[in-house]
Amino acid sequence: MLTYENFVSILLTSIEQAGLNIAYTQELIDTHALGRSLSITCLPDGIEDERGPQEPSLRAVVAFRWSPEFTVFSLRGTDSLDNIERFVDERLFVHTRRGPSLDIEVTYHLPLSFAQQREVSGMDSLARAIQDLHSTMVESNDLMRVNSQVSFLSGRMPRVESLTALRIWSVDDALYDPELLAAIFEELCSELHTMLELLNTNYGLHDDEATSSGADALPADRMYLKPPTA
Repeated sequence: MLTYENFVSILLTSIEQAGLNIAYTQELIDTHALGRSLSITCLPDGIEDERGPQEPSLRAVVAFRWSPEFTVFSLRGTDSLDNIERFVDERLFVHTRRGPSLDIEVTYHLPLSFAQQREVSGMDSLARAIQDLHSTMVESNDLMRVNSQVSFLSGRMPRVESLTALRIWSVDDALYDPELLAAIFEELCSELHTMLELLNTNYGLHDDEATSSGADALPADRMYLKPPTA
């Protein structure tokens, strides 16, 4: 099985070859279970991240979690399964007997104008329009899932707080094959690049139009880190 470092190196190589516009990366380590996670935020071509700590209004985030047992597998081989129940939760142990499973999530965060935030009923048509864009690249059973979050505050009209589109890539078998993994990442990055540009063309907002969180919300904290293989 590939190590975490091999896995990330292949991903970053694919991102670089696809010419994706990386805004920043974030790598986290669970100090209790020693799991790891990585997220990479990409922007449309030619767009710079100049509004920190506020998140860019249109962005795509590539993220995955590398569980602790993956590190055991990659460093000690499958023979380590005989003793792994001493180190991980019993439910996790049962899961590992079925083989490693890893999903990569690509989440597209879409900007919302002031009018769109107030038009809750319009989210259905907007979601289907986004899926129609995605359908030009994939089969119908692989269409991304569109999610929205609506807030209902006392004495105020309902407001759409966020709109995201989620695409999940499973790379289970490719955890053992660097060439297969590179091919999956190449397809992932190509689709991400194309989709991000389509979203920017159809739904990108000018700075004076972007009101993704509203005037009464506080900006979220962000951390800017180098890629783990840098």
